Amino acid sequence: MRSNRWSARSEDQPCLWEDHVPRASRGPRRGPDHAPAERTVVVSGPEFASRGWAPGTVLHHEAATRARRGDLVVVRDGEELLVGFWGLEIGRPALFTDAGSTWLGESARVMGVVTSVEAPLAF
Repeated sequence: MRSNRWSARSEDQPCLWEDHVPRASRGPRRGPDHAPAERTVVVSGPEFASRGWAPGTVLHHEAATRARRGDLVVVRDGEELLVGFWGLEIGRPALFTDAGSTWLGESARVMGVVTSVEAPLAF
């Protein structure tokens, strides 16, 4: 017969098996009624005029840490927030727009991949 002495252990008894260690609460689970935080970037210049996106166009993005070549991404490089198509130029990570390419520094981090585009508000 197996011993049940650890099955009814109190809080002050040591735990001998890793899978019996009390785990920290993960907090409330997100359900369908909890929408993710709104992530948007507004186009400020003619960087995407070839696509028909005028200044004021709103780009909605989804959080991501990696991008594939050709993805439209939002990148934080130091204090600067940049938007462009992810790619490589002469072996270095770069963002491409109608204005040209921008090489990214080592501190650059992908913040998200653009999922939808909203027309600018007319005043």
